Amino acid sequence: MAPRRLTLALTIATAALVLSGCPSPGDGEPPPAAETADTSQPEAALAPLEVGDEEIRAADGAVLLSMEDVPGTIRADQQAEFGAAERFQEASVSPDGAWLAVITAGAAHSAGWLVRMEARQPRPAAFQYGGNITIGPWSDDSRLVVFVQEGPAGGRTLTVVDAERLGETVEESAMPVRSPEHDELAPEERIYEALAWRNGELLFRVGGERWIFDPDSGEVRSSQ
Repeated sequence: MAPRRLTLALTIATAALVLSGCPSPGDGEPPPAAETADTSQPEAALAPLEVGDEEIRAADGAVLLSMEDVPGTIRADQQAEFGAAERFQEASVSPDGAWLAVITAGAAHSAGWLVRMEARQPRPAAFQYGGNITIGPWSDDSRLVVFVQEGPAGGRTLTVVDAERLGETVEESAMPVRSPEHDELAPEERIYEALAWRNGELLFRVGGERWIFDPDSGEVRSSQ
C-alpha cells in the first residue's frame, strides 16, 4: 500500500503545481510568451490629442505642452530668426509615446518642432516662410518623422527629422527630401507625397515617380 500512497501523493503535488502556474519538477522552461499580456502602447494612452491655440492635451485631459513652453521665435539658421509661434496648429505623438511633433503658426509663417515628453523643451525642426506645415508619418522605431511643407506658390516638399540628431536651428535638424529630378520639375509639379517608412527608409512620390530616401546617408534612389 505504501507505494500506491506515495504515487497518489506525487500525483496530487504535481497537479497542485500545474494549477498554481509553477513549473513541474524538471521543467525549467518559462510559460509561453502568448500568456504575457503586452500593454506597451503609450501612444494609444495619449491619443487622440486635443490641440487648442494655447495648449495640447492628451486623451485624459493632461496638458502635454503649452504655448508658454515654446520659444517666441524659431531659428532657421545661425543668422535668421522668425516669429512663427503664436498658436498651435497640429500635433502628433511618436509610436513609443516619448516624442511630440508640433506645428505652430505665426502671422505669416509656420514652424515644426520636436519635443521630448519628459523635457517639454521644443527643438526647431522645420520652417516654412509664407506657407504651411503639416505632420507626416513617424517611423516605427519613433526615431524619424516627416514634416510636409507647402509653399506660397502651391508646391509641396518633405523634410525628415531625426530625433537623435536635433540641433539648435532648423538647418541643423532638418533633412530636405529631394528627388534627383527636383530642379527639372516646374514649381507646380513639385508635389511630394510621403508614402511609408520601410526598414528605416522613406518611400515617397513626386512627379509620378517613386523614390526611396535613406536618412542615414542622405541618398535618394529609385524604388523601381
